[in-house]
Amino acid sequence: MSAPKKKVPQSRLAVLLDGKPLDDEPARALWVEFSAYMDTHEGDFAGFAKLKGWQAVKTEHRAGRAVLVVATT
Repeated sequence: MSAPKKKVPQSRLAVLLDGKPLDDEPARALWVEFSAYMDTHEGDFAGFAKLKGWQAVKTEHRAGRAVLVVATT
């Protein structure tokens, strides 16, 4: 009999890129970049999207997680 699989804790930060979730590491990295930008450009979601070459960026809370929702087109 095999040992039960341990449940991996889910990150509290997530990113949806055109409706598809990013893996935890790239999502965390994008959140770090986004947060640094927002520290100096408070509330400038459109500016961050433009900097990245994206259409739009917004934040949402879903199931206890902070989600960065990115639309590239």
